[in-house]
Amino acid sequence: MTQYPDHEPFHVVKSEPTQDRLLEHPHPLTPIAKSWIAIVAVGYFILRDAPDLLREAPNGGWRTLADYWYIPMGLMAVVLMISLLAGYLTWRFTSFIIDDQQVLIERNFISKRSERVAFTKIQSVDVTQPLVARLLGLAALRIDVGGSGSNANIEYLSRKRAYQLRDYLITRAHGKHTGVISSAQTPVGTAFVDASATDLRIVAVPPSRLLASMIVTNSTIIILILITVTVGFAIWRDQPLALASTSLLLPWLLGMAAYLLNRMRNEWNFTLTMTPDGGLRTASGLTSLTSQTIPRNRVQALDISQPLLWRIMGWYRVRIDVLGLELEASGNVPANLLLPVGHKSDVELVLKTLWPRLALNAIEMHPIPRRARWLRWFDAQTFSWGFDERVLVAAGGLLRRRTSIVPHARVQSVRISQGIIQRRLALADLQAHTTPGPVDVVCRHLDHSAARSLAMSELDRMRQARSSPELSLLYAPTEPPRWAPPTVQL
Repeated sequence: MTQYPDHEPFHVVKSEPTQDRLLEHPHPLTPIAKSWIAIVAVGYFILRDAPDLLREAPNGGWRTLADYWYIPMGLMAVVLMISLLAGYLTWRFTSFIIDDQQVLIERNFISKRSERVAFTKIQSVDVTQPLVARLLGLAALRIDVGGSGSNANIEYLSRKRAYQLRDYLITRAHGKHTGVISSAQTPVGTAFVDASATDLRIVAVPPSRLLASMIVTNSTIIILILITVTVGFAIWRDQPLALASTSLLLPWLLGMAAYLLNRMRNEWNFTLTMTPDGGLRTASGLTSLTSQTIPRNRVQALDISQPLLWRIMGWYRVRIDVLGLELEASGNVPANLLLPVGHKSDVELVLKTLWPRLALNAIEMHPIPRRARWLRWFDAQTFSWGFDERVLVAAGGLLRRRTSIVPHARVQSVRISQGIIQRRLALADLQAHTTPGPVDVVCRHLDHSAARSLAMSELDRMRQARSSPELSLLYAPTEPPRWAPPTVQL
């Protein structure tokens, strides 16, 4: 195998592909997928200034526009040609080589730049399909190596090729040897479903449930009630000034609409699958489709939340903290979402998929002292905490009930905090620190002596879990997924 020294620039040498070495360029349609935004921008500025130009035209605006139509069209044509030329040159001088040890990405347009990603450093490989690229049948690979700013991107490949290379890179990252050429024969998913014939579907969220869950939320209901009451009162009292007060709620309504549209765009057709090597993969998107790989061994904590109105439907939401992954992956899709909305059976299946050894129902939960009602008189009865030899659990909340779980082996430190009133009531909060993310594991309003005892014992459980492979992992890496239900393979 040819070795490429790190201190020397790598030069692409075209050669015939072998079983362990492959040289490719991105897809020829890549310039179109990248240059469309420039055309849209030029068209926007032309249309934005067109009304002013028509008003200032001496001989009639529409006649002037009809006589000189070739000017804006010429500008757009020039921008199109420049964008396509720049895109073509970038595509022509971009290539990637996959050998037996690493991925090499070469960009030699204007300046030379080489990116090397060893298979042993790969944490996850995601496939993103923006709208225009998706219409052209293209997809981009995003190779995550666990460090900020060190991700490698290959834009764009055909959808089928992107799926195949993603599966090949993940297989090599798990230490399994396979040929890169033979990986091209592996069956892959489609434009709407990213799953091969060997993947198992764990959970799929129907669009109807997603739409209903976006409407049945605390903030949406409150805003709709406020607008309805204000408009109804104005009509009943015949007071136009009162009706004008609804304009104060419009920014909140617009913000809520943007939030709902963003959720629908990112979480539409959400599916969670398990790959043959035991990894988890999420795929979702309405206009664009993003497939993200979740390494189970890098999941640090998990949060199960249930808003107040969701309890009527029995819905839950599951999020996680993942070491080394960005809070927002490419395409603005949350990289920490494991289940947008699902029933209790879906949550149990997700937990059994992620941590098969977790026995959540067997953990003894302890309530907080009754004197905590002086602080939380409306929901003190909902707070509880517990632990076993593997995990620490904190639960509580009325408007949004949360259950946060963190393995002892993933806890980095613990902190005890007391507010002024908590100190008078001899109460304290204990927080278990993990990597940054949406999950906060906080045992609230414990007796101060119980909080101190829990903190000291948690330090012992952390050390014991890290030194014991049996306790550090909540799953067996070599264990086949016998728990999987008899679902239809995709």
